[in-house]
Amino acid sequence: MFSIICAIVVVSFALVPPALVKRLVDDVFVASVQDGNFESRRGLLLLLTGGIVVATVVRAGFIFLRNTFVEVYSQRVSRDLKQQMYDAIQAQSFGFFNSTRTGELMARLTNDVEMVRLLLAQGLMMGATGVFFVVASAAILLTLSWQIALFSMISAPFLFLATLRLRRELHPAITDVRAQFSRLNTAVQENISGIRVVKSFMRYDHELGKFAKENEGLTARRNISNRIWAKYMPATEILSGISSAIVLLVGGWLVIHGRISLGIWVQCNGYLWMLVQPMRSLGDVANQVAMAGASAERIFEILETPPSIMSRPNPRRPERIRGDVELRGVSWGLEGRPILRDINLHARAGSTVAIMGSTGSGKTSLVHLIPRFYDPDEGQVLIDGIDVRELDLAFLRDNVGLVAQETFLFSDTLYANLTYGREDAPLEAVQKAAVLAQAEEFIEPLEEGYETIVGERGVGLSGGQKQRASLARALMKEAPILILDDSTSSVDMETETRIQKALRNLDHRATTFIIAHRISSVLHADEIIVLDRGQIVERGSHGELVAKGGLYAEYFDVQYADRARPVEDE
Repeated sequence: MFSIICAIVVVSFALVPPALVKRLVDDVFVASVQDGNFESRRGLLLLLTGGIVVATVVRAGFIFLRNTFVEVYSQRVSRDLKQQMYDAIQAQSFGFFNSTRTGELMARLTNDVEMVRLLLAQGLMMGATGVFFVVASAAILLTLSWQIALFSMISAPFLFLATLRLRRELHPAITDVRAQFSRLNTAVQENISGIRVVKSFMRYDHELGKFAKENEGLTARRNISNRIWAKYMPATEILSGISSAIVLLVGGWLVIHGRISLGIWVQCNGYLWMLVQPMRSLGDVANQVAMAGASAERIFEILETPPSIMSRPNPRRPERIRGDVELRGVSWGLEGRPILRDINLHARAGSTVAIMGSTGSGKTSLVHLIPRFYDPDEGQVLIDGIDVRELDLAFLRDNVGLVAQETFLFSDTLYANLTYGREDAPLEAVQKAAVLAQAEEFIEPLEEGYETIVGERGVGLSGGQKQRASLARALMKEAPILILDDSTSSVDMETETRIQKALRNLDHRATTFIIAHRISSVLHADEIIVLDRGQIVERGSHGELVAKGGLYAEYFDVQYADRARPVEDE
């Protein structure tokens, strides 16, 4: 509202100078020429020119206030919109990220929000001020000379129709530009994230070609939108020029024939500019509306996409989770492709269940159902006899510690990474978790210790060090359920043995799920299940499965064909 008031004041004081100029022309210049007495009008000259200066200064002051307020307001809207989008993205389920690229989300969160902000900061205020100018100047022109007012409006319908057509043609073109910008952003993000792969495979030319293709695509789409915009500008110039020429002719004829004074004609020309200029700027407003409209559609596509996994109304939050986990008749698939079929599994509180199987057999998918990264298509996942869909989602995940298959560390200190799930944890607790995960041995020699910055995605650490840091982070939660998804694959056998021994002697006995390919990693599990094509084909202890001579025994024979075989009581 304040910006509208400022705009009205700006327009009001902009209307003052032409009226004062009219008096200057008629009452000072023309009158002085007629009677040759300029001295008597010197004071009026100074008064009128001073009035023009004052009106200009006041108008400039309110322009400053208007622009400052609008900019602050647009920045706040941008801030809130980014926060809402970020909140919406954070709330999305794993399935959303499976089908949405990171670069796409980054483009919507930054570039698209900025387009909406620019509309608020410039386009809408330009349009509102233009409307005030058109209404006010047209009304004054009608009182001064209805003939000039009528002829000055000749171009208005044509400009309006041209603007509508521009808006209709520009919107799909701008939408294509926004989408292509997202593709370009994605190409850059993927290339930078995978730069080590690019360099190791010497695929510079390939990546340069990919970027060039997307970059060329963006340029081509922008050229299309620019051509549409370029067609509009000459039309507005021609229509405005014709309108001005007609008004000059009509006004000149009225002055010559004594219908209006020279001062009124000059005044009308001042108001004519105020009438025509907003009409010419309609294209700028239409362009900003088209860009912001395309961006707003992409923003609200995110904001209006509900998470597929969320807490039910009045979810349950038991006082304590013991960690009894059961999967009953669970089947699940992704995008119509079955991944898990009729899984029945019961892990009693404090027990260790190992999951083995070939790549793509569904091991990770199975454990991802426990913290509700996905919901089963059929069957139930229960914790302490309660269906996980009835539990509060944040409460559920707070009671599950996870070391993911793809190790991820934030570009922060080791301390910040290890305390990610418990930011208030004292250093003693962090050190204890690091000792259990065998991470202390590489942290301690570092010059800055736990305050060492690990770099983006933990680039400053080796694969085994990142896995141990991730394990320590999971142990910091002291959750009753612990999921280790191939968490020691990059760790040497000796360190892995020490980690396993430490896990078996935890102060808090967690129900542990271990996904592994090494027999040594699952040797001491209370139960080992073997998955094949999404189904449990074998289950039992290490000794029982070796004796069966099935798929597990094949893994065992392959891994220990040329060396001493481990035994369960090692």
